[in-house]
Amino acid sequence: MPETADAWDVAVEFPVVWTRRWGAGRIFVCTLGHRVADLEVPQTATMVDRGLKWAART
Repeated sequence: MPETADAWDVAVEFPVVWTRRWGAGRIFVCTLGHRVADLEVPQTATMVDRGLKWAART
């Protein structure tokens, strides 16, 4: 890291996943990446599966 760069200026890669309740509904958001390789990671399928199942519960 260059001496002039701040820690928050360094590029990082990570998925973002969050959930919210909206009235009686549920929202699951998953921004996993922009490449097919990101979607081929087994943990990705697990995250999406669990999130969608959570959001579909009543």
